[in-house]
Amino acid sequence: MPRRMQPLGGEGALVQFALALRDLQSRTGGSVRLAQRYGVSRTAAYEALAGKRLPSNDTLERIVIAWGVDEELTRWRTLRRRVEGELAIEARLRGEVKIKKTPEEGRFHEALIRLWEDAGKPSRNAWGEAAGLSPRTVGAYLDGKTMPMPEKLALLIAGLVALCAADSELESWIEQQGEIIRGEHLHQARVARKAAKDEARMLAKALPGGQPRD
Repeated sequence: MPRRMQPLGGEGALVQFALALRDLQSRTGGSVRLAQRYGVSRTAAYEALAGKRLPSNDTLERIVIAWGVDEELTRWRTLRRRVEGELAIEARLRGEVKIKKTPEEGRFHEALIRLWEDAGKPSRNAWGEAAGLSPRTVGAYLDGKTMPMPEKLALLIAGLVALCAADSELESWIEQQGEIIRGEHLHQARVARKAAKDEARMLAKALPGGQPRD
């Protein structure tokens, strides 16, 4: 059953972007379920519509294409770029230098969500027990609040593989995709994160009282 969206409050750039995205959804009759068919994670779609997080370029483009308005891609890319700039200005006015999530981290998180969805969306308790991790830790990774170290990701993947043991074909698929995520997506995300932190530290030195903030 589709999640009921709550009214948006406030006037910030992120809220205005979410309103524009909701208007697009209403205008096209698009749905989160339809966006999922184009590789968008359910969590990423709802966070964008709720004004909780600016979607990655990849997520936004998939949503726009899924909702049948490919001809508007350029306009949405421009809007997203402008909102991202406004969010950066808002943070600087607060004396902060936010270490923003890199596109590589976004792709890693989306890949992890898709793997979880492919495995049948096991509960955090079930996944944590199979992986030898606490449900809280699993939730932090699943929500994109933190990025796992390689050894933790290996446990997450092993947990999903174990949960899919009854279906040998699915078990093999999860294992293969997990190796891709571990070998490519996580490595790229960690390299990009380090570069973003280094850049934020340099910028912080140029701002009065500015401090890098994860």
